Amino acid sequence: MYFMKKILIALAIASLGTVANAQTTQLETPSKYSVATNSFWSNWYVQLGVDTHVQVPYGTGSFFNDNWHNGRTYGLDAAIGKWFTPGIGTRLKLNWENGAFAHAFRNTDHVPYAPDFHKGGYAGLYFDTQFNLSNLICGYSDTRVWNLVAYPRLGVIRRFDKDSYSMTIGFGIESLWKLSDRVSLYLDGSYNRLDEHYMPIENTVDKSSNASNGIVALDFGVQINLGKTGWSKAVTLEAYNALAAASEEALAKLRAELDKERAENARLRAQLQELKSAPAKVEKVISSAATSVFFDLNSTVINSKKDLVNLEAVAAAAKESGAKVIVTGSADSKTGSSAWNQKLSEGRANAVADELVNLGVNRDNITVNAIGGVDQVAPYTLNRRAVVELK
Repeated sequence: MYFMKKILIALAIASLGTVANAQTTQLETPSKYSVATNSFWSNWYVQLGVDTHVQVPYGTGSFFNDNWHNGRTYGLDAAIGKWFTPGIGTRLKLNWENGAFAHAFRNTDHVPYAPDFHKGGYAGLYFDTQFNLSNLICGYSDTRVWNLVAYPRLGVIRRFDKDSYSMTIGFGIESLWKLSDRVSLYLDGSYNRLDEHYMPIENTVDKSSNASNGIVALDFGVQINLGKTGWSKAVTLEAYNALAAASEEALAKLRAELDKERAENARLRAQLQELKSAPAKVEKVISSAATSVFFDLNSTVINSKKDLVNLEAVAAAAKESGAKVIVTGSADSKTGSSAWNQKLSEGRANAVADELVNLGVNRDNITVNAIGGVDQVAPYTLNRRAVVELK
């Protein structure tokens, strides 16, 4: 058991040394751009909103004079997305221009660019790769109210009146205003380029020109965050330094305890050798210095072979000389309450006294003292002991 204890102490020192070295390496890395890794189910969100779309076909006039008047529609949006890091995320978005809002604002029968809303209008499904520019440029902050997000887009749009599909590529900018950890408002502007067969009107320009054929969209709505939100910041430099200092302190205490154990082991070996070679000197050797029996935290059990060897020598000296034996139990004052430490010290002293009786010492020659929690020796763990003296 004693050698097992030495092995465990050595392993603890080695592991603490590894941690200290790793911490020393990491001290140089924390920054405002570093966050802890979250699980896959963290930082999901859903969005619900309304929009206005402006269709911009080939060969039309100015945006506000022609496209805004002739191609403006209104619709609904729904999306689900996830942020994998504070700066990078993805979103799947569904848009439906069904005419419900269009009739509320204007008569869509006179919108020449728009599909026939009586036959369902059109719907789009988009996949966006999102980049939070605020976090990428300025670093993550869980108290930031406004975030700016940019994204490229790939998707497909279906016109229900023609039962046709068009692939689309595009890009957009989204502004997010945080109302709480769960709720934000968003305003999203995007441009979606379509193939030349999508628009219902006659194209009047050369398709090889730089003219555009697409939809300009402006969306507004609410975002609801799901599950765990936000990101845990990387440990600060001050926290790393405090952790490293605590590890160094613990490492120094373990080394001191190991050195103490080694010295005690060497002393006992020398003492045992002397006892074997000169039995007549037993009383003189043992009574010349106090002998300690050490205990584990909150324990009153003697579990060290070297302590048993020590007690055997004390018992032999006491029986040989008829000397009185004084056993003083103690606990360390840094752990436990005063009442508990007093009880521990009594238990440790009685455990040693019982062992001496088992070894043949007369109980009437043993005096038991208990002094509770003390801080007599360093490191403080060595105060978990019972001291045996011959008088």
